[in-house]
Amino acid sequence: MKRFIASGWLEAGGLSPPRRMDAVGSADLILEAMQHRPVLIVGDVQGDVERLREALAPYPADDVDTVFLGDFFQGGEPGAAGGAAAARLVMQRRNSRAVLGNHDLFLLVILERSRGVTELAEWRTRDGISIEELWLSRRGDWADLHAVAEDAELEGWLRGLPFMLMLDDSTLVQHTDDDRYAELGATVDEVNAAVSRHLNRPGGVLTALRYTIGRHAFADEQRLQRYLTHFGARRVVHGHTPHWGDAPVALHDGRVISFDGRFSRFWSDIPDDSGPISATVALLPELPA
Repeated sequence: MKRFIASGWLEAGGLSPPRRMDAVGSADLILEAMQHRPVLIVGDVQGDVERLREALAPYPADDVDTVFLGDFFQGGEPGAAGGAAAARLVMQRRNSRAVLGNHDLFLLVILERSRGVTELAEWRTRDGISIEELWLSRRGDWADLHAVAEDAELEGWLRGLPFMLMLDDSTLVQHTDDDRYAELGATVDEVNAAVSRHLNRPGGVLTALRYTIGRHAFADEQRLQRYLTHFGARRVVHGHTPHWGDAPVALHDGRVISFDGRFSRFWSDIPDDSGPISATVALLPELPA
């Protein structure tokens, strides 16, 4: 572990010689500073873009590395296209990365259906209702669909998002609290490559969506540890399954942390049923050395 002081880098063995501040040295220092910015995790936004702006205000984009856990859509103010606005905000925020959530994929399924993709034409639920009816019952918003359909850059950004990220401290980032992603590959890169193939073939987004439905796998400590070992991770952070805490909820000695604190004010039919911002948006605790 080392930290910068005015005369150089302080290491366990003493003070190292100061670097020559040429262009290369300056770039190295800037890169090292970037790598040591705090990590801000943002869980499921679900269309509440105004609250997202409020939540991010205390964290300037150049002061933190922001990681979004997906689910930008489904749950905003009806007719306001808040999901598309939230996704666009994330796309444009500096020093940010994001993963796909099931509601983001659900919107892309409906978008492909609206374009007549034949591979999705006959899909219905077991109860016989159409996928559009199911989407609307889960707070889908036609205004979001139209906004994405008319914004090729935003749609392309969504389709290019990964399922998983591995942070420098071996924290695994994903949307769900489920272990099905391991079926797609032995590494984060393999999983993301498999997802990219699905998202770039007609109808493949529905296949991708099916991997993002499960919940509660990590309540089982042994199952969690197998998953972490599979990917060579020390912990996993996720959204997807709501919690009722005032801050992100950690289980199993902090090896799994949930950031879905019921952020959107419009998701529930019950008045004032959303959680505090702090339950969904928080700095990631450092792992012990």
